[in-house]
Amino acid sequence: MTSHVGSWKVKTIDGADVRLRSGSVGLMDIDITAPVSGGELSVTEDAAHLSLRLDLGELRTNFLLQSTARKIVSRNDAQVLSYDGEGPSSDAPWHVTGHAKAGSVDVELSLALTPCGPAADPMAELDVKGSASLGTVHLPLPGMGTIDDFAFDVEGRFALSAR
Repeated sequence: MTSHVGSWKVKTIDGADVRLRSGSVGLMDIDITAPVSGGELSVTEDAAHLSLRLDLGELRTNFLLQSTARKIVSRNDAQVLSYDGEGPSSDAPWHVTGHAKAGSVDVELSLALTPCGPAADPMAELDVKGSASLGTVHLPLPGMGTIDDFAFDVEGRFALSAR
């Protein structure tokens, strides 16, 4: 949409979080929230591009998984998750595909980006949704162990400021 052509910075204020949530895995669901530590959205006549950084060192989950999740992040030197995705900008929501990388983990991730600010400034907020599959993973968590098809949903909503 040509009315959305421009460049915006993701505001990293309280509430600028991205949530990663799995379905049932073993005995429980995995539900992790990590704060956004930076990012940019640019939209041209041809393409939408999103870069996003999450601070995994500050991730939050339920009290049973918190310590284990932080140990996994530390052990894999995965303090920051970086995402870089691009897709066509013909119509919103924009669908961008890229890679989410943290330490040795590299996952292809497709996201739908929807401007959701007030009518006077729809680009004041961005809604982000997507999903990914990691295939077989080994989690050092009681009651989980090996998961054959570990998939998770991604959702976030955060403020943008024009650049």
